[in-house]
Amino acid sequence: MRRSSSLLALAGVAAGSLALSFMAVACGSTETTATTSTGTGSGGGAPVDLSHPPAPADTAPAPDGTGSTVLAISKLYLGDTNRDGTANKVNGWKQYGYDIDGLASTATSTDLCKPRNNAPPKNVYPDGDKGIDNSFGKNILTIILGISSDASAKVNAGLSQGKFTIMLSMDKLGAGANYKGIVTKLYGGGDLGAMPKYDGSVKWPVIPELLNDPTDITSAKVQFPSAYVVNNTWVSGSKGDVMLNLSVSGFTLSLPIASAVITMELSADHKSAKKGTIAGVLPTDVLTAELKKVAGGFDQSLCKGPTIDSIVSQIEQASDILKDGSQNKDAECDGISIGLGFDAGIVQLGAVGMPAPPKDDPCAGTSSSSSSSSGTGP
Repeated sequence: MRRSSSLLALAGVAAGSLALSFMAVACGSTETTATTSTGTGSGGGAPVDLSHPPAPADTAPAPDGTGSTVLAISKLYLGDTNRDGTANKVNGWKQYGYDIDGLASTATSTDLCKPRNNAPPKNVYPDGDKGIDNSFGKNILTIILGISSDASAKVNAGLSQGKFTIMLSMDKLGAGANYKGIVTKLYGGGDLGAMPKYDGSVKWPVIPELLNDPTDITSAKVQFPSAYVVNNTWVSGSKGDVMLNLSVSGFTLSLPIASAVITMELSADHKSAKKGTIAGVLPTDVLTAELKKVAGGFDQSLCKGPTIDSIVSQIEQASDILKDGSQNKDAECDGISIGLGFDAGIVQLGAVGMPAPPKDDPCAGTSSSSSSSSGTGP
């Protein structure tokens, strides 16, 4: 396989599988609330209205519906479009995610972590709208689109063909616009084998990797017990850590997202959702280590050498935050903020499918040194 075609496939498939599933990590106890902050990322200044999920209604009732409402992701927004789907490869990313570090950062910020690999602060620091932290959309998506300009189309082609999805099952969601304590379980959807319909008739197969007990559909590893609905916006509740599980060319990449929060705007009948958001922080070193496995899956020569080293260096330079979601001007950035958007439609949970067969690490036993490779950079 030619080096250039390997990189093209790597970028396209990696982008196309960003939303396959979330693995299990318990949520924390810090509730997400709408606040303002005096932090500007430059040592002070006027208060800034930062982007946070809406706070729960104080008088919201407990859920009063019957059964569960299951919404499956029907479209993903990686950050190269506006929320309405119109193309915006330069600034679309600014609309996806939430403020994570409590600061509205600018190119001249002085109270943020140190850029990695001498990355220019003007490329790393500036936030999106209302302090949105999304270096993935700002920097890494640019790399992906530079190699595979139709990456977003490939993502959504897989969704529209029913190849995969993510499902949120909300227990006892009624017809009201406000609720508290909506216990919500997250499931990964396998290959449906057909074009999906979002009319409530489709029974989408569930992948067993996200169940504590593959024989028990209710044993979802990822649950949001303190989720709530406010003015028909569903919010996952407390921030915590989830594990984004990427399936790329038969290889599984487990990427922990810290300070994670998920939201979506429900339709009045609660049968669909728009303006969904998945936001959090990817640990840089985990992302780059897993990327090498994906590269090696396409071409083992990409396990090491200047080609993969160049891509890894670019990814490291996208680090804009600490991996715990905080900032410290005396520390080097070791996390990459991420924000993705989605739409969703109503389905049913189907039967539990077979687990994916394990794959060997194609780069096991290879040296990380670039001196032994004769490959050229991208």
